[in-house]
Amino acid sequence: MMTIVAFPASASASTSHATNWETRGHKVVCGITRVWGTAFDPGTQAPLNSYWPGLQCSAAGIPRPRQGVGDPFVQLGQGRAGRARLVDESQNDLTSNAPFAALAAGSTWSLDHITCAVHGESVDCTNSVGHGFTMSTGHVHLF
Repeated sequence: MMTIVAFPASASASTSHATNWETRGHKVVCGITRVWGTAFDPGTQAPLNSYWPGLQCSAAGIPRPRQGVGDPFVQLGQGRAGRARLVDESQNDLTSNAPFAALAAGSTWSLDHITCAVHGESVDCTNSVGHGFTMSTGHVHLF
C-alpha cells in the first residue's frame, strides 16, 4: 500500500533548496548524495536508471541495516527505481561540505524531484512517484 504525504500550503511556510540541512535541534540531518534512482531523458522521456542526486538522512537511534559498516542512514532516490532504503554510510558520502541549514517546523525542502515536510522533530520525504520515508529520533518508516 502506498502512502501519499500531503504538504499543507501556508503563507508563512518557506521552501529550502539547501544542499545540507537539518531540523532545529539537530533531530534529523540530511544532505544530497548520489543514490540509485531513475531520471528521464528530456527528449524521449525514456527512463534512465543510474546514480543521480538523491537524499540521505539520519537521526539518533534509527535501526541499523543487517549489513554494512558506518552509521545508519536512509537514502531516497528519484523516480520509480528510487525507493527509500536503510543503509550504513558515512557523511563523507555527501556531495557537499556546505554548512547545514536549520529548517524550521512548517517549512519545506525540495530538490531533484524529492520533497520533505519539516515538522518540529521529524521529517516526511517523498520523491515524484510517492516513494519515501518518515523519520524522527529512534524511528524510521519506509514507504
